[in-house]
Amino acid sequence: MRGMKTTPQSLIYPLNVYAELLDLAFGQVDFLCYGFQAQPELSIAEAQQAMAAKLMAMIDAEPGARVLDAGCGTGALARHLAGSGYQVTALDITDQLIDRTQETKSVTAGPDTPEFVRADLQSFVTDQRYDVVVLQNSARYLSPLTVFAQARRLLKTGGQLLVLEEFTDSDEEQSREPLPVLGHVLQLADRAGFTLLQQLDLSIGVADWLQQCLSVMDEYMPALTQRTGLPGQQLQDLRGAMADDLCKCQRGRYIHALLSFRMEASDVSLVVADSLPADDFRELFERSFETGFNAALWQWKYGDGRGHSVAACKNGKAVAHYGGISRDILYFGQPERALQICDVMVLPEHRSFYSRRSLFFMTAASMLELHTGNTASHLLGFGFPNIKAMHVAQRLGLYARTDELLALSYPADGVSAAGAWTVSDIALDNDSMGLLDSLWQHMASALTDGIIGSRSAAYLAYRYAQRPNLDYRFLILGHPAGSHAFAIVRDHGEQTLIMDIVAAAEDLPLALMALCRHGHDTGRGMVFWLSAGQLPRVQSAMLHADVTGIHIPCNAWTRGPTADHLQGKWWLTAGDMDFM
Repeated sequence: MRGMKTTPQSLIYPLNVYAELLDLAFGQVDFLCYGFQAQPELSIAEAQQAMAAKLMAMIDAEPGARVLDAGCGTGALARHLAGSGYQVTALDITDQLIDRTQETKSVTAGPDTPEFVRADLQSFVTDQRYDVVVLQNSARYLSPLTVFAQARRLLKTGGQLLVLEEFTDSDEEQSREPLPVLGHVLQLADRAGFTLLQQLDLSIGVADWLQQCLSVMDEYMPALTQRTGLPGQQLQDLRGAMADDLCKCQRGRYIHALLSFRMEASDVSLVVADSLPADDFRELFERSFETGFNAALWQWKYGDGRGHSVAACKNGKAVAHYGGISRDILYFGQPERALQICDVMVLPEHRSFYSRRSLFFMTAASMLELHTGNTASHLLGFGFPNIKAMHVAQRLGLYARTDELLALSYPADGVSAAGAWTVSDIALDNDSMGLLDSLWQHMASALTDGIIGSRSAAYLAYRYAQRPNLDYRFLILGHPAGSHAFAIVRDHGEQTLIMDIVAAAEDLPLALMALCRHGHDTGRGMVFWLSAGQLPRVQSAMLHADVTGIHIPCNAWTRGPTADHLQGKWWLTAGDMDFM
């Protein structure tokens, strides 16, 4: 592909910049991927060719075998493979690249010409099964679970999966990373039915190549700015990201690895659950929880990016599911995200002794590796399992206990100290939501020694006003001195369950007492579920605490804040767990 010209519109950023840089420096763009500096004297383009040669040398299939190149970029690797005698199908979703490769194909069509298809790995539909599937610097754009699930769909049993990619070395450091942890990917591969055949660490050669790229970028920065039409600061930011990549590679934080897997026979496929229609989980849900499946409730929980799930399928049928909902939290006063685990399900006939080959463990461990821990998008994982599930998860090393829920209430003769607080129903409108946000800010500012999920007006409106199939009441509490509190309640058997209280910290004890008095006055006693470690925040005379038997775990499978550090620190109420 000599003299390939691009514009910022023809390739997605930052590939457009890399293509322009290579064209400026060398007059050609053969590869849009990392190179391997096998010898110091290699040029950038030659080092990219050396990386392709490394990959091709690892192919464990004879010429004539069918190879799928997923995310083919310029098509250079696909043409090399085809020229070596393989039957190659090459996928890419970048229109400009596919158009170019199609033009090349029309000129040079022959038995050693790849078939170029505009598709990505997930959308590619074929009856063909391949001997080899290759991802060269394209796996990073997909979840590792998606890579293995799609490879299982497209490979022959015993076929080879080759992944050339950049990974994070471990999750020991607490820092968000865009790249998956290599150890997690290898564990996930084993659960997904792939045996690791070979692993090459190419980090040193890639670091040398990146260093050369930065020098070339500095040399051509003025021309690159003019050619791309992009703001100079944007290009400097890109250069900074490349320099950061180099630094992490040099200190071992990032690993550039070439991995070769063999796909084993298996009747189980692990998949990202949102790749399946919601109705695929109907039978699994209804038989697991013995209640009807509600598609609107499922959408409310997991739709629009709110949730993440791993499912296990047998013969195309969902037989297990491990889900979680993203929650914005304040972690000792700092904004963070946590994953609230829910909808943990395995069909009864597929439940077995809870080992690390069970469907429960396979879906749970995969979910936690993908989404929780020091390097993941959610720092914490938490939930409300029953006692049996908690013990099983502890035994398998998935969870550790951090607290339990208590049921707090006042006897009818123990609420007189509530004083002049009044309680009345209120609608969620602009005025009440403004007051609610103000109360939340007061409450949050006092809980910097613990962890609490957001109680902003926007969140509570989603949580309660938009939740299908349950009715909640919104209550406003007022005091003649000008203090206010906000509560959400719902009927719970013969009692009223206080789902949430939002108030300034100093008002919490009397606000809870006033709510309980209101319940007795209206003929329905009120109870407030609260994590035991937070009891001192509402403690007062005559307050009665009962155990609920509901334990609160944290994620222990991946590295993150320890159970000891989290012990008793969560503010959790019935509103945090009422997602069924």
